[in-house]
Amino acid sequence: MWEYLQRNRVGLAAAVLLTVSLLLLTSSVRKYRNDPVGYLVLEALRPLQGAVAAGWASVRTVWQSYIDLVGVREENLRLRQRLAELEHQTLRIAEILETDRRLAELLKFRTQFLGELQAAMIIGRDAFPAFGTVIISKGEADGVRKGMPVVSAQGVVGRILATSRHSARVLLITDHNSGVDALVQRTRARGIVVGTVDGRCTMKYVRREDAVAVGDRVITSGLDGIFPKGLLIGEVTQVTRGTRGLLQIAEVRPAAALDQLEEVLVLSPGTQWRGDTSESREDEKPASPGL
Repeated sequence: MWEYLQRNRVGLAAAVLLTVSLLLLTSSVRKYRNDPVGYLVLEALRPLQGAVAAGWASVRTVWQSYIDLVGVREENLRLRQRLAELEHQTLRIAEILETDRRLAELLKFRTQFLGELQAAMIIGRDAFPAFGTVIISKGEADGVRKGMPVVSAQGVVGRILATSRHSARVLLITDHNSGVDALVQRTRARGIVVGTVDGRCTMKYVRREDAVAVGDRVITSGLDGIFPKGLLIGEVTQVTRGTRGLLQIAEVRPAAALDQLEEVLVLSPGTQWRGDTSESREDEKPASPGL
């Protein structure tokens, strides 16, 4: 018997599987209560089916979680990119608004002059603080010539030192080679504002008996033939008289932030400054009518 089963095990196994399959098929068309074999088969397969269903649900949940995670990562990447774009646009808009503000201020200041002016951008600066010069974007092709005065809406900047076809070098008033004939606006004390090697300004050759005090405004006198009369140079921050001698020295802080300037005006020879009709006149009330 055993030898018979060994020889025919393949056929017998196939017959058993076929019988089970037929029972499963017939169980779907027979009534449940009249099919005890189908009942037993279904009961026997229930744990396996439950395990398979639970496993498939777990796999589906994990897969769905993975898909959701990939979607979240992609959405996060898109949001980061959009945020970067918006930040770039915000910075760009802020820079445009700041440029518009400066240009509007410069345009308003320009209306206070009688004569030809050239607006220019600062496109270069000296790497060494001891050399107080900057490069502007206008040159000989625009009518810029050596010696022309350069100003900003805040005050005196310097004068043209050298030119090329499309650019020019400006000697700042803080350079030790610079000199501007000046007046103390309150008392009309006269002197020469010169630059220093450490990038500051001093007003020299002021008579000792002339009244000069901290806080006094220093303006151009117009006597040097370069700058129109009445332009603001800066404010006195310190006065040194010493114990002897005929002269005194005043340190002057430039009104224009020379290390932060981005746009300037180049004045043509003969340009006159009318001054502001409100602020400047109030500031000049103590001054003599000769201004």
